[in-house]
Amino acid sequence: MKKITGLMGVLLLGGCVAGGDGIARTDGIVKTVVENQCRTELNKRNEWKLAALVMTAQQQREWENKICGCASEEVLNQVTTEELIKIVNPNTRAQTAASVTAKTVTACVKRLMRE
Repeated sequence: MKKITGLMGVLLLGGCVAGGDGIARTDGIVKTVVENQCRTELNKRNEWKLAALVMTAQQQREWENKICGCASEEVLNQVTTEELIKIVNPNTRAQTAASVTAKTVTACVKRLMRE
């Protein structure tokens, strides 16, 4: 409940600063940052490198799209209010994005492996 309340506060503040489209922009910023960071982090993971050895380039792209698309959608469920504020701030975005992305990618890989 605290996450939802905090998230709404951040989104509403973003709306005040950015006008009527602020909530969508904040949401879009967070999702875009996480999706981009996901692709970077995924290619650093040993398990991804190992799996990539037995996949075609097309299969790799499809799985990368599934995992990172999931991560960008899942981020709002995995992120704390403090992390959300930091990820919107350009000065703290990179470090926070790496931390948040690690959590969301792990959650998505587990979910996709069950499907």
